[in-house]
Amino acid sequence: MAHTEDAKGVLFEIRDWLRNSPLEPHECGLLAFQLLAWAYLAEEGRLDSTDSIDSALERGAAGILDALKRLESREAPVGQAFDGAFRRAQAVSDYLVSTLMTAKRLAEGGIFERFSPVDIADTLGNDRSMPIVAPVELAALMANLATNKQSSSIYCPWESTGRLMGALLQSLSTVYVETPYAAPVSALLSLFRHAETDIVLSDPLRAPTAIKGGRLRKFDAVLSLPPWNMQIADDVAAHDLYGRFPIRKANSNGLVVQHILAHTNGRAAIVVPNGFLFGLGRDRDVREYLLSQGLVEAVIALPTGFLQGTNISSALLLLNTRARCEKVGLVDATQPYFAKASGKGPAALANTDAIVDFCHSLSGGHAVLGDHRLDETMAVAMTVSEILANDAVLQVDRYVMAKEQRDAQAALDAIPTIALAAAVDTYSPIPNKDRGVDSDDAMEVFEVGAADLPPAGYIRHPEKIVTVRLTSRRSGYSEEVFLRAHDVVLVTKGSTGKVGIVPENVPPPGPGGWIAGQSAVILRSRHPQSDARGLGLWLRSDMGQQMLTSIKAGATVPLISLATLRKLMVPRLTHEWIDRAIDALRREDDIQHQIEALEQDQQGIASALWQEFLQPTSH
Repeated sequence: MAHTEDAKGVLFEIRDWLRNSPLEPHECGLLAFQLLAWAYLAEEGRLDSTDSIDSALERGAAGILDALKRLESREAPVGQAFDGAFRRAQAVSDYLVSTLMTAKRLAEGGIFERFSPVDIADTLGNDRSMPIVAPVELAALMANLATNKQSSSIYCPWESTGRLMGALLQSLSTVYVETPYAAPVSALLSLFRHAETDIVLSDPLRAPTAIKGGRLRKFDAVLSLPPWNMQIADDVAAHDLYGRFPIRKANSNGLVVQHILAHTNGRAAIVVPNGFLFGLGRDRDVREYLLSQGLVEAVIALPTGFLQGTNISSALLLLNTRARCEKVGLVDATQPYFAKASGKGPAALANTDAIVDFCHSLSGGHAVLGDHRLDETMAVAMTVSEILANDAVLQVDRYVMAKEQRDAQAALDAIPTIALAAAVDTYSPIPNKDRGVDSDDAMEVFEVGAADLPPAGYIRHPEKIVTVRLTSRRSGYSEEVFLRAHDVVLVTKGSTGKVGIVPENVPPPGPGGWIAGQSAVILRSRHPQSDARGLGLWLRSDMGQQMLTSIKAGATVPLISLATLRKLMVPRLTHEWIDRAIDALRREDDIQHQIEALEQDQQGIASALWQEFLQPTSH
């Protein structure tokens, strides 16, 4: 088959007749593909004589429109493939005869022997009304991961873009598509398959149709790129008749994953947003269920911006219902090894065969790193118990680390450690609702933000003044939000990992006091005789920063969850080492003061010169 780039000329030759039509570019391309598919069906002898192209051309534009109307009214998938064709053709009736004759000539000339229908469909461009679109190579990866020669049935819920159907074009398995969206491209591609294909327009969650004998049909494989973060009423799970939702209180992404799982008797490849992989609460409940049941085989992180229609970071979740998964493979496909330059657009996914080899090796209870093509900076296998102990987080970069992070972790593992929550108490900042208020009990205070945290020494006096109101905290002591001497301020959102240490001369709680910014948390010694400054200095070190980087999450804005932070293992510092850390901090601060004084002197040299220059000269 010829290259996809060359396939652009196929539809261009047909749609060139429509360049002056009132249709949008995507509509022109879709009509061109529908006419080409019609010509293919006619060439293959799969149409009645009344619907043949020759019969339609004999009557000109009117005959073509009548034939398209009949095709559109036929049973699925033909009727769905030609959905909207009559309306589009009616809008370009003046060019219709020439357009169809071009499609007929191409089909009779063996265009589909040279070009794959998938490559031709890929040149249609994006339909802005469509949901997220998977690149062709991702759809192929999903098919290679979830299906095999023994797969006799495949389920594709929410498939409407044609990419998954295209990946299954050569498969001899029956395919069942269930989607709430019109799917003419999927239906058009199904016409080129040589196996049974059903396309049903229905909402898979609210009104599932893959039912047999009053029970859900089971499929050997499932491929899905579902819509994310849908608004779903609670009654969908509450009134479910088929036992699809062991975790009924799940968010929409969790309900989608459970729905797919309920239809799976084999493997399911599902594209999910990163938020589902690390979110707390309901998302974590679903992940814990999947992991505890041994259903998670692998997670593959995808490059940001890789999916057409969204910039939200995402991953491919591979579930396996036939073999209990004691280990989970985690692959970082954001690495350069998996990228191939693709003209001016985003890079294409490459070396996916190494991902398939690695993931399939997991079912035997061990992982082979793709014939040594993937090292530990690209893929690892973690036990289910290790992941469950880590809040069931499935975000790949929590486990697949750069060499520097792995070295830092190894060094930390070699010394006595303690959970951060056992060393210090954590306090959240004053919430937004109590900031910027205008009331009798409000007061002006200084806010310590990320920009106020120096790389060495203690925090200097912050400049930002905010008005706040104190409300009763859960501990009953509202003044705990004010920074105290030797507190550690840690940024957990945005500039995650920035650390500052509060100096001895911090103002007392109340008006003029210091508070932490909204994106930070306060780490405070748990006992009067302990001191958090040693911990703060370590968190600011290279090793501490590597450890903080390892627990970052966030689909768009980097963040560290408080629950994860509390579980972070940190060095168990003896009194001797705390004293040495405090001394190092003092020396850092002395040098920092000297640097600031020198900077002021440096700035004053030129300033003094020009002040002297502007003074009148005495004669």
